[in-house]
Formats: sequence, structure tokens, C-alpha cells
Amino acid sequence: MYTWKLTGHVLRKFSPSSNNSRLALVLQHCGPKTQGRGKLLGNYRKKISSWFREQGTQVAQACKRQFEFVAAQRIRRCIQVFHLYTRIWDEVALREFMRLWRLRLAKNAKSFLISAAGISVYNWDCNRISDEEIYRYNCEIEGIYRLRDSTVVCAKCHLRIIIDTIQPDVKYCKCGVQPSASNEDLDGWQPFIERQDMLIWRKIEPDSGGLFAYKVYGSFSDVTAEDFLQVQIDVDYRKQWDPTAQELQIIETDPKSESSVNRSTDVIHWEMIWPKLFSNRDYVYQRRWVVDKEKGLVVIVSRVTEHPDVPERRGIYRVKTYWSYMVIKPYTNFHEPGIEFGLTYFDDPGVAVPSAVTAWVALRGLPDFLIRMRQASKDYKKYKLIKKNTSDSNLTLSEENVSKEQIKLDIEDKLKSNKKSMRDYKDQQDDPTNSTNQLDLTHGAQDPDLTENESKDTTATPKEEQGLLHYFYLTKLFAFLDF
Repeated sequence: MYTWKLTGHVLRKFSPSSNNSRLALVLQHCGPKTQGRGKLLGNYRKKISSWFREQGTQVAQACKRQFEFVAAQRIRRCIQVFHLYTRIWDEVALREFMRLWRLRLAKNAKSFLISAAGISVYNWDCNRISDEEIYRYNCEIEGIYRLRDSTVVCAKCHLRIIIDTIQPDVKYCKCGVQPSASNEDLDGWQPFIERQDMLIWRKIEPDSGGLFAYKVYGSFSDVTAEDFLQVQIDVDYRKQWDPTAQELQIIETDPKSESSVNRSTDVIHWEMIWPKLFSNRDYVYQRRWVVDKEKGLVVIVSRVTEHPDVPERRGIYRVKTYWSYMVIKPYTNFHEPGIEFGLTYFDDPGVAVPSAVTAWVALRGLPDFLIRMRQASKDYKKYKLIKKNTSDSNLTLSEENVSKEQIKLDIEDKLKSNKKSMRDYKDQQDDPTNSTNQLDLTHGAQDPDLTENESKDTTATPKEEQGLLHYFYLTKLFAFLDF
């Protein structure tokens, strides 16, 4: 009895409404004299539970209405603020405002960015050029010897067979016996160009749509293996004598090769300038080079790869297919003049050019480039000396430019001497008794302008005086070769 009275008193104290008062009075009159206490108690319990459910539903609805009102008020205020700022600020200020908010969000999400960066790291373990691939080319020079004997050496008199032009200081066959090796034995390689101290073969690369892979053999008695290697791998020096290098840099170096001076594996990005009618081409490729002093060889292998730091850019064509390998062998040792080298490469620049046009341009562009590379190797020590003097004694810009101009003149003098030999060859071709076979670029008819064009001076830079086709092939060729 006393419990029910206390309950009624509490309800009157905190809820003075009529409903709660009536409920307290009812509870108060429920005493021990009431008949059927258990029955009445059950009825009142049901009424009390129903009342609490009704009140709870009303409270929940009120909270819901209040939350919706607050949320709508906040959204309306944000919209008003946005419209206010768009009216006050111009477009530039609004972009700056959004940029600052992005920076703030990025700062708060630092842990997320760190975890995401781990995904975009270049995976050297999966993409590294293997040792087996490097050692595969240890016998490349010997293989070129066999290819030369099978394709350009007479089987009867063992003298050289004329490919396209007669070179000085070379004894050629006069018996007219052609090599008997089959195309299968030669792996598809066919003689293409001969120039002073250089032989070039080519073959159609499978599944390439008729594009050619090229194999170059050179024997330079005035170049050291050390300097020739540096010409291939020194990207800063390449910018000095390569007019097509719009951008050239090493993106990343393999951590396993950073501490070695005789080997390195790098990911390189190179953007190549093309004529105005074409988009520039760029390459992202991995290059690995190894100096094996025990065997007296230098092996350089390159192939296309992908790196997260160098995504494709709009307006520049990314070359997807490229591979090359070069083997350098000194006559005696690495720091004395005299080397042999073999370079094999293939590239798909994404431009369909008729084979006859490609052959005609190759006859003009490829020899000139190899001569420039040879002269650049001879001038490498001069370049290093200039660079050292610049850092030690603050060499003036005018003096440095004079030195660079001297390097350019040396290369041009070499090209002029090569053109002189071409003019001598033209005089021999004008002789009606001369029966030297010329290369048939169209597989049936000789180009009447080829001999005349080859006799012209091509010492100027390709971008200014060599014409579209010549410059096109030079830029295409630079993509093939290693750095």
C-alpha cells in the first residue's frame, strides 16, 4: 500500500498534468482492502505500459521533427553561403578556395596517402632485366662474324661483296659468286647498308605489320670502349649532341645497382621531338648495362616498361613496343682506342610509312647518325674537361658555348669527309664500264634521285636543312638506340 502511495506522490511531483494525477489517485486507492487486487493490478499494468508507449512515440516524433528542422536549416545555410561566395568571388578565387580545402583534406588523410603511395612504387623484382638475359648476348660479336661471312663475304675468294656502295680501304670480290646461305640459316637478316667501318642488316619483325628490325656492326679504331659506353649512358652529354631530345632524364635507379660502378639498371623517360606534322613521341624504358672486365665485354639491354611517376600525357604518343641490345668489345682494353660493337633494335613508332620510303630515308639518315655518335665518342673527354673546368673555375657561358660549337664543327668535318667518299663513289657509278649493283629500294626500280641526293652536303642540323623525311628518320632512329 505504501509503495503505491509513494508512486503517486512522485508522479504528482514531476508530472502535474491531469493524466498523471488521475493515475496517481488510482494507484493510491489500490490498497489491501480492494477486492480482486491481482486482477486490477494486471489491468493497470496494461494501462501503464500503453501510456508509456504513447508518450515514447510522441517523444520520438518530436525528436525526428527537430532533427529534420536542424538539418534543413544547416543545408539551407550552406547553400546560401555558397551562393554568397560565388557572387563575391570570381572563378579564380573559387578555385583557390576549393584547392585549399583539398589540401586540408589531404593533410587530414595523411595515413591514407602513405598507404596508397606503397601501391604506386615501381616493382623492381618483377620488372628487372634478368642476369640470364644479359649473359645471353655475350656471344653476340661472334654471331655477327658468322652473319657477315654468310651474307657479305664471297665463298670463293673470301673477299667482301658490295652491298650498296664501295668503301675505301676495302677489297671487294670480283668473281661474282654470291653467298649460298639460306634465309633460314641467316634468321631472316639481309644486308642493307655499308658505310665506312659499318655494316647494317635488317629483317621484317614478326607481327609488326611489315616493320624492320635492324642490326648494326661497327669497328672504330679511334674510339675507346670507356668513352663509347659513356656516350650511351650519359644522358646529360646526349643532350649536347642530340637535337631531338626534348626531355631526357633518369626516373629511378635500381637500389641493387646504386653502389656499383660497373653496372646499373635505370628507368629512363625520353621525349623525342618530331616534325610539326606529327605528335612528339616519348619512351619509358628500363635500361641495364654491365661491364664484364674478365670477358672484356660491355652489354646494354633496354626494353619498354611502365612507371607510375611517368603517366601518358595528352598530345604525346607513348611508344609501346621497343627493345634493343648492344655489345661493346674493345680491341685490347677498355681505355685504349679500338672497339667493335653490335647493336640490334626494333621500334614501332606508330606511324605507317611505305617500305620504299623508309629504305630511302634510312640510306641517308642512319649513316649520318652513326658518324655523329662516333665523333661524340671521340669528343667525350673534351666534354668532361669542359664540365670539370666549369665547376672548378666558373667557366663563363661564352667560353662554354665556344667549346660546344667546336664539338659540333668536329662532327660536321667528319660528315664532310664521308660525303666526299660518296661523291667519289658517284663518279665511279657514272663510268659506263662499272657494273656495280645498286640497292633497289622499290624491289625492281632504282630511285633516280638517290645518287644525286646523297652527293649533297648534309652537315647542317636535321631540323633546319635535311628535310622532313630525313628528320623523320633521324628522330625515329634516335628512339632505337640506348643512352
